[in-house]
Amino acid sequence: MGKIYTIREACDILQIDATTLRRWDREGKIHCIRLSNNFRRVPEEEINRILGIKSNRTDAIYARVSSNGQKNDLYNQINRLKSLHPDALVYSDVRSGLKFNRKGFLELLYKIEDNKINNIYITHRDRLARFGFDLIEDICRIHNTRIIEVEGEEIQSANEELTNDLISIITSFSARLYGIRSQKMKNILEAVKE
Repeated sequence: MGKIYTIREACDILQIDATTLRRWDREGKIHCIRLSNNFRRVPEEEINRILGIKSNRTDAIYARVSSNGQKNDLYNQINRLKSLHPDALVYSDVRSGLKFNRKGFLELLYKIEDNKINNIYITHRDRLARFGFDLIEDICRIHNTRIIEVEGEEIQSANEELTNDLISIITSFSARLYGIRSQKMKNILEAVKE
């Protein structure tokens, strides 16, 4: 995050009084950060936005499918979003939406944390993440990044993808449970041998 200003510093730069700045915060015209003591701080990006100073921020497109067999769906997502937002950077993954260690997703997340992304365009919210979307949305909000869902046609393989994700969850928990049981069995067998 860039520099953060006190209310007084922000008012001096914006040439307004503190009452106006607080009212703008309440009305959502400016995004202030609240400290634990409830004091407001104003990010430099917000001041620049109000003053009309362009930043080095850009828009992004994110597309994802779960398997290589769905690559046509991936290209369709990218082409649809690119036709609506031709200047946006493209990030994509062929990986389950349950996984957060996706290369394209992590690159996008780092750009968000560096305050380099204005808007993220996605076809559906589950493209970004199957679970935890609210957390990602909160991280974006902190960095003044908006997630914009372009309501398009439902991906034909969405049911299949959801089924695969559910199977992945069940497999993961089964493996953990089996691992625990297996270790208990090993301990019992060792105890019997002794």
